[in-house]
Amino acid sequence: MKIKRIGVVLVLLSIITLINAKDFYVSNQGKDSNPGTRKAPFATLQHAQKAIRELNIQKEAVNVYLFPGNYWIERTLFLDKEDSGTDKHPITYRSLTGEQDVVLYGSRTIPVTKISKITDSSVRKRIVPELVDKLVEIDLSDLNLKHIDRFPDVFSDNGNIITIFANNKRLPISRYPNEGYMEIKRVLINGGGEEDGASWRDFYDNNQVGQRPPRQGIFQYRDPRHSHWVNAARKGEVWLKGYWRVPWQNEAIRVDKIDTTLQMVVLSQPIPGGIGSKYMRPQGNGKEKYWLLNLLEEIDMPGEWCLDFAAKKIYLYPPEDISRLRLSIADNSSPIIETKHASHIRFLNLCFEETQRNAIEINDGENIVLAGCRIRNTTKTAVVINGGKNHVVQSCDLYELGGGGVWLKGGDENSTPRVAAGHRVVNNHIFEFSQIEKIYCAAINCGFTGGGGGGHHTAVGMYVANNLIHGTPHVGVLFGSFDSVFEYNEIFDVCRVSNDMGGFYSFDDNEHMGNLTFRYNFIHSSPNADGIYFDEDHYDMKVYGNIVALNSASERGTAYLYKKGHQYQHPYTLNCYNNIAINSNLGFEIVTGEGSTVNNNFTVNVKKPYNYSRVVAGKRYPVRATKELVNGHNVSYDKDPGFVDMKNFDFRLKKNSVVFRDLPGFKSIPFQKIGLYKDEYRRKTPSLEEMKRWRTNTKQQNMGYSILDR
Repeated sequence: MKIKRIGVVLVLLSIITLINAKDFYVSNQGKDSNPGTRKAPFATLQHAQKAIRELNIQKEAVNVYLFPGNYWIERTLFLDKEDSGTDKHPITYRSLTGEQDVVLYGSRTIPVTKISKITDSSVRKRIVPELVDKLVEIDLSDLNLKHIDRFPDVFSDNGNIITIFANNKRLPISRYPNEGYMEIKRVLINGGGEEDGASWRDFYDNNQVGQRPPRQGIFQYRDPRHSHWVNAARKGEVWLKGYWRVPWQNEAIRVDKIDTTLQMVVLSQPIPGGIGSKYMRPQGNGKEKYWLLNLLEEIDMPGEWCLDFAAKKIYLYPPEDISRLRLSIADNSSPIIETKHASHIRFLNLCFEETQRNAIEINDGENIVLAGCRIRNTTKTAVVINGGKNHVVQSCDLYELGGGGVWLKGGDENSTPRVAAGHRVVNNHIFEFSQIEKIYCAAINCGFTGGGGGGHHTAVGMYVANNLIHGTPHVGVLFGSFDSVFEYNEIFDVCRVSNDMGGFYSFDDNEHMGNLTFRYNFIHSSPNADGIYFDEDHYDMKVYGNIVALNSASERGTAYLYKKGHQYQHPYTLNCYNNIAINSNLGFEIVTGEGSTVNNNFTVNVKKPYNYSRVVAGKRYPVRATKELVNGHNVSYDKDPGFVDMKNFDFRLKKNSVVFRDLPGFKSIPFQKIGLYKDEYRRKTPSLEEMKRWRTNTKQQNMGYSILDR
């Protein structure tokens, strides 16, 4: 019912807007000296904003229609309280045709006069010989760019530099190897771990006196290609990015020295926890993965580029004939649209592309709606919602994202009763995300802040439903805080690289998280992932009607994972019922107190169907138990129990399924309602073949890390 209500509200608003509205028009062929009519449109959104402010918006709604075309947004459209509509009379920025044919770019086009052949002999000799005349240089020195300074010594994103696009496609910064990774041979100095004389975190967080500070990490390498980077390392131009310690930590670090005699790399800085697998200290496991980035010597594929910080030049191997390319640079650190304390504004059927950071930021206010929009080629997050109430992201396509999809914050955890923000993220297709920041950049983040150490931000009473999420190296959805509902979402092809992570994932304690509902979600085809994963506490969680079919390939692969957290201090119960686990290594791993509802679940073709642990107050570790936890019945099958079409992932149950005999209390899951649906803003949904749902879209690059303390 909630899904239908959201659609009805938007349709009613559309009707109200059309009946009693003032219209303005914007065209990339217009002039701001025009009156803003259809025949004489404005040129900029800012001028439409100015015209709206001069109206009495309490008496009429306002439409700003954008003619089809490309718009380069040189400065952020900033909307505040003065730019607000009302509940009955909203302000709407929309495509004139109702199609996604209006594109707002956060980038700028590179003038062709800045592109030339490379003539400097010292530069040419660094290029792969057979490609020396195929590369071009782009002079940035007088373009007034803000993000062309040298990388920090340590970073985990893109180092806060520009991003380059060619014909609406992000170009890859140079990398070695082009695919896959190099591997450490042996760690010589961990640089930051306890075995190195100091705990990295303790030293810096607690300002330890008298202790030796963490040292630089040093390791022996395997790949002889390192010898090509010796001179660049002397100049401080070599950065290696890697999963140095665990698959949920991914930093780039500047190299201080490469010693070819000892086949040794000396890093310039320590990193949290040091280098080398945390489970096999001090020398590591010899499988730690890393790669090199942004070096001229390693440009060998069309589209690759690097930034020479000192010369203020880009060196590029054009992906095709330079005359057929529109090259652009994203440099503006502010979003394309930002609102602060603004309310009742809608953005319909618009496209946002090519940003250096986030595309849209919504701060406080009420009822800002994004519907039917496309957001792609961001360097950071597509949509950030920071506070306020009842904001909506509906029926949008968010993809090719350097960071995450939608980040949610709002509400009040500390009031009694808690106050919900009521933000809604519904019917969105979010895919191919976390392409630059490889960890903890979720399709939807609803209350998780931090990395491997966990944490949260306030996100009370959110509604996340019917989203289709796939294609990422790490997590699908991050969650925390209180009182949110996650339902009818489809998640697949997650954890392409990292394991010990879920389709849904949290890591926080029960003082900061509780009363969350997960129902009727479908998580599948993710061989390295877990399904619904509570990595710490799981106070008052309601998990029912979900289907998890991971097709597990590694040692990971738990469909429903509830860990012990702080329950030895305060044991608590959970509700986990009417769920299905299919083709996974472990079905249900549950740690909880007495009195929990764990019943009417079943597994199919699962190596270890159930693993229960009971927590007793005052006991640091759980006491193993089985029947004490089960107040109903749970069963397991080693073959199809009567699905409509298990081979093609149609997990509806036939009326004569043995499940209804073995579990009389099991209720059919409304499988056909899961995922995207058609509405006013989403006129079609992707086909099975387009999505390749039952197989991963790209080659898995699982690092195979064994998580020995999990």
